[in-house]
Amino acid sequence: MMIRPVESPRHHALDRLRATAMLLGVVYHTLMFRMFFAGPPLGPMGLTRGGADRYLQDWLHSFRMPLFFLISGFFGRMMLGKYGTRRYFQKRWSRIGVPLVVGLFTFGPAYILTRDALAPMPGPGGPPRAGAFGPSGGEMTPPPPGFVPPPLARFDEDADGSLSDAEWKKARASFDRTPDSTPPLGLPPGGPGRGFRPGGPMPGPFGGPDGGLSERLFGPSARLFHLNHLWFLWYLLVFVTVAPLVSGLLGRLLARGSSGTVDRLGVRLIRSGFAPVALGIASAPALMLTSGPFGWSLGMPASIFRGFPDFLLHLDAVMPFYFLFFLAGWWLHCEREALPSLARGWLPYLLLGTLAFAASTWLSDTYARRTGLPHYALLRWGGYTLYCVASAATGFALLGFFQKYFDKPSSTWRYLADTALWVYMVHQPLVIVGLYWLAPYRSPWWAQMVGVTLFASAAALLLYEAVVRPTFLIHLFGPATPRRTGSDEPVRGPARSAASPSVVAHR
Repeated sequence: MMIRPVESPRHHALDRLRATAMLLGVVYHTLMFRMFFAGPPLGPMGLTRGGADRYLQDWLHSFRMPLFFLISGFFGRMMLGKYGTRRYFQKRWSRIGVPLVVGLFTFGPAYILTRDALAPMPGPGGPPRAGAFGPSGGEMTPPPPGFVPPPLARFDEDADGSLSDAEWKKARASFDRTPDSTPPLGLPPGGPGRGFRPGGPMPGPFGGPDGGLSERLFGPSARLFHLNHLWFLWYLLVFVTVAPLVSGLLGRLLARGSSGTVDRLGVRLIRSGFAPVALGIASAPALMLTSGPFGWSLGMPASIFRGFPDFLLHLDAVMPFYFLFFLAGWWLHCEREALPSLARGWLPYLLLGTLAFAASTWLSDTYARRTGLPHYALLRWGGYTLYCVASAATGFALLGFFQKYFDKPSSTWRYLADTALWVYMVHQPLVIVGLYWLAPYRSPWWAQMVGVTLFASAAALLLYEAVVRPTFLIHLFGPATPRRTGSDEPVRGPARSAASPSVVAHR
């Protein structure tokens, strides 16, 4: 079915919120990558057990990417109406697919090589460095063969912050019990004993347990071309392709009279404040199917650890969860006249999201390991549902907050929005460098977080001004419509400006 193009307004608030969600990724990865330089008294993932840094990372992870996909769904439907079906697919596939391919062979290898060169404790796929030192100044013991990070704060540590042999067995067993054929963190059924190398090539239809098509094409260099943090572009490419087909099918299934009833129900859900609750309840079953290793919460997409082109041959268990948020944004564009209601209710949404996240975290920490309880299935369902409600409510709170306070033109905000995609794509090796420089000072986690985030963001912006703006890269990472310098509005002509995060969902 062909859709005729229509004019669409500029949604400044949503454009800036999407950029904010991407820039928060620098904060999130700074907290996560501390594990590369961590030793006692930090936990197995570099986070203080039960500390504020662990809860901050978990909280950011709970809503950041679901919110990004929700906003991307909103702009996706807007672009479909603006350009029509044919140009929609042309623009989406080129503006998402080309940066994805370029990033796979540039940003991904840069991160892997930087991590292996500077990190005392290697990440997945990196060889241990001889003589590397931990925070105590002594030599750090390399992780055992087949090392897989255990779930965060789900296992008891010894006094020096290490894990006992019994706890390691529990951690390993939690992965082996994962029912999915491609479990989170990429661990095949049967565990590391069956040839799995953490961070190595994933099993696939073209290879055995030791590799796949990626390893056959690139040999030992295959580990450099993993999807890593570019997984969101792969997911987005799938979603923008499937969403119009799903939307068209649902439109055919709904009678005209029923369609009007659904629209009125949607507006009432938003205006009554129940939209995030409905989204949370609807997405909980999809998240429960992922069986993540981090308790009753959102795990890592398995595609992170897959090489090119192996990830093209797999659909991750967590994809339906993110796709529901994308469809929610698609639906929100249909009911966009109710957006002012979000602005009025941002604070109650935030309170709901915070309380639901705290409750789900407590339930997970208290009961996730106690599988023998009589009502374990009910507790598990409750924990996941609260987590999904927290994710949706926090996202809606930020939607309302930005709708109320940032829905107007601003050259400063536009520059941040224009450069957010570039900052996110290039930030990982810069974060590793920043942590490497700060590690000897033994600064508090929050000081590391602030210092490294500012350093990585500033360095990425300098690279943007030096490498992207004056070169052809502006056509890959730049705005679809050039703008006047210092202006927030599009202009006609050859004027050149900064790159926009709209490359992924607004062009």
